[in-house]
Amino acid sequence: MARVRCVTVEGRRGFEYVAQGEGPATLLVHPGGPGYTYHYLRPLLQLANAHLRVVLFNPRGVGGSWRPKRPSTYTVPNLAEDVEAIRRALDIDELHLLGFSAGGFVALEYAHRHPAQLTSLLLCHTAGSAAEVRAANRMVLAAATPRQRERLRELTKRKAFDAPGYQALATEIVRPFSERFLDSRPRDLKAARLSKEVYRTMMTRTGDEFAVDGTLARWDGRRYYSQIEVPTLVLTGRYDSLFEAAREMADRIVPAHLRVLPRSSHLGQLEQPREFLGAIREFLLDVTGD
Repeated sequence: MARVRCVTVEGRRGFEYVAQGEGPATLLVHPGGPGYTYHYLRPLLQLANAHLRVVLFNPRGVGGSWRPKRPSTYTVPNLAEDVEAIRRALDIDELHLLGFSAGGFVALEYAHRHPAQLTSLLLCHTAGSAAEVRAANRMVLAAATPRQRERLRELTKRKAFDAPGYQALATEIVRPFSERFLDSRPRDLKAARLSKEVYRTMMTRTGDEFAVDGTLARWDGRRYYSQIEVPTLVLTGRYDSLFEAAREMADRIVPAHLRVLPRSSHLGQLEQPREFLGAIREFLLDVTGD
């Protein structure tokens, strides 16, 4: 298992990461949540070789990484600037940036802010805006059973968002779109931890799992699509709640290639690991020639 390290960037801020491979190309992976540790994305380390270094890191406020004094600094633009700080600190010249789920928001923001530093972009199980996440949440709720919706309405009315019953119900409703093809929880998924502070600040201030009212509430990266000129992979699962958003993303980013995993929802790296890694490996081979 890769050794956990820490990279220090300007401002004496430290970011926890693991790495495998040699480079010169680097696949830098931003996890989702927002607020999850990188552990559930460890299968990506299998892509590392003598020509490709794979780096998984914990964003600000997550795991053992630097934690700001003001939670209000947990924003998509700030996270994108953290990516650039890490790129410089790790001396990455050939950057292949992979954003997973909410990490895809950061990857899109980075592509807008630092296009000259980017060699390729990989957008996995993600969307281009908070509005699309809200639309996906509405679709998920529409697919719930009448009994589930009624119970959810009761708990939401009471604002019982921290109650175990609420969390269990929300997980049950979302599962067909997040872990549909997992019979059990893999080790890497069990190892992942969520920073409640980061998640609540960015996604849902109240704890309502179907609301998007945090710092990313008005974020919209769709306006960046026409600016992206680097090779781009859009990878999603057929049963992912963000499937339609991914299709639009691939349509509107001119150099994008869409890959759909037919037996995956939101966790393709765990539901269809061979196909997930194969799609990324094929894309990187086309881009790097190695």
